Amino acid sequence: MSVSTSPGAGSPAAPAAPRGPARAVAAAGYTVLPLLGLAVGVVGGPAAHWLSWLWLTGTPGRLLAGTGLAVGLVLLFAGCRAAGWGMGSRLGAGLFAVGWTAAALALVGFTSGGDILLTNGGLDSAVLFGGVFAVALATVLTPR
Repeated sequence: MSVSTSPGAGSPAAPAAPRGPARAVAAAGYTVLPLLGLAVGVVGGPAAHWLSWLWLTGTPGRLLAGTGLAVGLVLLFAGCRAAGWGMGSRLGAGLFAVGWTAAALALVGFTSGGDILLTNGGLDSAVLFGGVFAVALATVLTPR
């Protein structure tokens, strides 16, 4: 009969830390995710501004802009969750969220002539605050 002297015997073992090539791949992933979030935010900024223009074209434009906003926020949520799932941690989702938020804040910054890209219009605000909510929710809902 063997007696275990390790603490927590009978409890599930904690996952081992990645070693060798797996550690390098994880480091590369954690380096790329904020850059990917930044790229998504920079590309999404002009798209959000285009939705604001579309909103001004009348009822059909408002329907299309509202639908585009909803689809964009769902895709942003899904992309952030996919980053967390792919890395197997909340850190992956959180790094993507930090990159996206940095891009969104850069697009709202002020210059001497006014706003850079996202103005204080209703739809631009919905994109900004809805996007922050989407990435925050995706990060929180990602399993540890």
